[in-house]
Formats: sequence, structure tokens, C-alpha cells
Amino acid sequence: MNAEIGFAEYAFLFLLALLLFSPENLGKAFAKFKHYKGKLFKMKFDLEDAILEENSPEKMREKESAWIVQAVKNFPPYQSAKKVAAFYPLQNEPDILPLLEELASEGRLLLPRTFADGEMEFVEIHNLKTELLEGRFHVHEPAKNLAAYSGKIPFALVPGVQFSWDGGRHGHGKGYYDRFLARHPETLKCGIAFSAQVSTNPIPLMPHDIPMNYIVAVKNDPEKETPHVEKATV
Repeated sequence: MNAEIGFAEYAFLFLLALLLFSPENLGKAFAKFKHYKGKLFKMKFDLEDAILEENSPEKMREKESAWIVQAVKNFPPYQSAKKVAAFYPLQNEPDILPLLEELASEGRLLLPRTFADGEMEFVEIHNLKTELLEGRFHVHEPAKNLAAYSGKIPFALVPGVQFSWDGGRHGHGKGYYDRFLARHPETLKCGIAFSAQVSTNPIPLMPHDIPMNYIVAVKNDPEKETPHVEKATV
């Protein structure tokens, strides 16, 4: 749609002008009409741009990330856990940095450090800016001089490529989390995902794939759905 005056509009204006305006004022009337019509279309286009921006993939990811953060904060097992194993989010993962900052300030944050042999360990982190370095796969990991955490891990926020509401999880194929979580059956596992990553149908799992106890993801609209943690249906 453009802001030019079409033939039908000219015909209508001509008839209207004959009734309302003297010949010498017709030019002024047409000029005013074009001026205000242009303003009206600009308002329309600005409104359309605002709607498109609000519903852009980037904006929706921001909304879902904020929803996930609030859902986890509301979850009693998270609130009561003395230590929480989490992950430093990649660009295509939910932004849980507010949770990491909160946990670090409370002395509860554990972040993973990976090794070339496929193993992974967690390290207690108190300062995200000074105690992390860019590690394998461009992930921010604990500095090598920091000692590994050897205590119990009551609660874990787990990333993944795909999840299902029954607790199924597919990772990046390296098996870091599956091997680690297999050694920590006591850990309550929360899969963290965008809505597009969660299948409504069960996903096929291998015997070594560790299922999640809970899934944290938006099902419908993050602005209308109360932030909550969904118990796996297994």
C-alpha cells in the first residue's frame, strides 16, 4: 500500500470539492488532503514496524528467557538448594544470566568445565567476570586454577538441543551431561529450553540418555502464561 491518491479518491474528492469549496480553494483542499493522508500512512507504517519488532524471533527469545528465569526463581527446589549446577548460555540458548548472577552472589553457583576426553566437572563460581574464561566450543568455563567441586549437587539446570514434555532430552551429541548426571542420580534435573525446542511427542532416547525430572519452557504465550516449572510426565 502506498500514500498516493488513486483514481477513486480523486473522483470522490472532486465531487466533494464541488459541493464544499470555491474553485480558488480546491488546490488548497487537495494539498491538505495529501499532507494529512501522508501522516496517516506514516503512523500506520510505524505501528506495523512496532508490531513486527515486538514479535520478532529475537524479541520472543527475550520474552521466553525472562519467563524461564522467573519460573525457576519461583520453584521451591531451586530456592532451597544449597548448590545449583547451571550452564553459561550460548547465543542460541535461553538467557539465564540473571539466575547465574543471583546464584553467584549467594554462593550457590556451580558451572561446568569440560575436557577433551568427554568428561565434565563442576566448579563453584562466585564472580562471573573474574573466574570464567572462554573454553571448549567458545563456552565460558571456570578458570583452570579453580578446584573442582566434590560435594553433592541437589539441583541442576540442564541445557539441550531438544526436549519433550515427558522428560526426554537430546544434547549436542558429546554426552557430557549424560555421563555426569549418570554419576549423580540424586540430582534434580531441570531441562531449560525455548518453546520451539520442546516436542509434544516423546523423542527417541538411547539407553545412556538421562531424562529430566522437570522441563522449563513456555507452552503458549509468555505474556499470558504464568511462569512455572513443568513436571516431566514419565
